Amino acid sequence: MSWIHELSSLELAAFVVGVVALLSVIGVALVAPRVRSSRLHQHFDNGTITGLLSALIGIYAVAAGLTAVAVWGNMVDAGSDVSREAAAIAVLYHDLGGYPPPLQQQGRRALVAYTRYVINVEWPMHQKGELPRDTLRIIEQAQRSIVSFEPATEGQKIVQAQVLQSYNQLLQAHWQRVQAVRDTALPAELWIVVILLGAIAISSCFLLRVDSFAMHATVTLLVAAPIALVLYFIAVSDHPFQGGINVSPAPYREVLEKMLLLDDVEQGGEAAAAGAAVPPR
Repeated sequence: MSWIHELSSLELAAFVVGVVALLSVIGVALVAPRVRSSRLHQHFDNGTITGLLSALIGIYAVAAGLTAVAVWGNMVDAGSDVSREAAAIAVLYHDLGGYPPPLQQQGRRALVAYTRYVINVEWPMHQKGELPRDTLRIIEQAQRSIVSFEPATEGQKIVQAQVLQSYNQLLQAHWQRVQAVRDTALPAELWIVVILLGAIAISSCFLLRVDSFAMHATVTLLVAAPIALVLYFIAVSDHPFQGGINVSPAPYREVLEKMLLLDDVEQGGEAAAAGAAVPPR
């Protein structure tokens, strides 16, 4: 069913609503004549059936509502994980400024490469429900710069401790994002419950006694439409990194732009300082 999450939001809405509406009309056409020819309405009138329908819709509303809230909560949590990791990159980039120039440049280049890798490689894979394998190798380039630094003064020891803390926060945020890609989808059992409850609620409309097929189909569609829309919302939000509604890599792009801008400013300042140090002829 992964192809569902490759559809746009509008395409998925049209698909879910169209399928539910089509099955509802087919159900009315097949079941309603058999119900009218049976003795069901000698024992139960439309009022009794309507009461049953109201109870079933109430049960579905509770189950589907709780599911929709849980799915949206997963979406919000995944967005928070992304923002937290982007912030950890920015903090670590800033903390590396306390290192000597060779190690500082090496560590910052590794962070820039990692951010670009997240945007250009990892994100397209996330949108397909896949996980990359080379991420840690890129992060370890920054780790080697951190570990190779041997502080000689108390100030450098403080800088080293802060960098290590920021690096650990980056690793933690990275794993939280990976877990969000892999483990946030609804279990199949919950999908079965939500779909079956919706199908039972719609099927109860088939038991109504309505002489006009067009009117019977209209009543059934009025019940099926909200159920279809709730199913659409759950489906479009089920995978936070896939589908029409998904988590954006914009925080990484913003951090990358700031890192590159800061790098250009520092390089320009170093070039100006070097030019001022050259004595005039």
